Amino acid sequence: MTSKKTIRITRTIYLAGLTLALLASATAADAQSREGRWEYTLGVPYQLGGTTTYDGGTTVKTNSDFGFGMTFGYNASEKVTWSFGLKWAGIGYDADVVQQGGGTSHISGTYDAWGLSGNLLFNLGEGPLTPFIGAGIGYTWIDTNVPNGLPQTGCWWDPWYGYICNTYYPTKTIDAFSYQAMGGLRYAFNPRTFLRLTYASQWMDQPKGTPRFDVFGLEIGWLF
Repeated sequence: MTSKKTIRITRTIYLAGLTLALLASATAADAQSREGRWEYTLGVPYQLGGTTTYDGGTTVKTNSDFGFGMTFGYNASEKVTWSFGLKWAGIGYDADVVQQGGGTSHISGTYDAWGLSGNLLFNLGEGPLTPFIGAGIGYTWIDTNVPNGLPQTGCWWDPWYGYICNTYYPTKTIDAFSYQAMGGLRYAFNPRTFLRLTYASQWMDQPKGTPRFDVFGLEIGWLF
């Protein structure tokens, strides 16, 4: 790295830090204590693509995709926040599955993932701009959308359209204990509204492997 490039990078980091510091001090007068207040957030997680190799040689390559999430939490103090989260994402994937009798089959498609988690966040400050770290545990359900049985037909009576029947295919599903570690920044616009940017690493404890998923999240939240 050249000296000029090093100077430019150092100057950029310094200016970014100074801007954040001025922003925090400028809004400090509007800050209000979080302690004893509930909060609710809506957010957009963005899961980064990656490749996981399972026991036996099966590999799964996932795409980068957006999802949807929400949390409901309680600020036990200025520093400690408990939260309960719900998240969904539809993730595109390509898999090379090693068969029990030998040979490999290729599968591609999109799986649906639902996750529930309980999280503990530690806010590393008390101002409107607050870095934080945290961890969480929960459970994750995945529907691979890959048929694994014969088609089934269900019928019901609709008060508007009469007797209706529909045929569907059962699909392969996976569910397992999951856990995560995270860090990020929280910025309070005013005493009631805040924005939270999070980077999290998540693991799913499956029988034949423990895949890791890296996720960026942007949430808007409200205190009450």
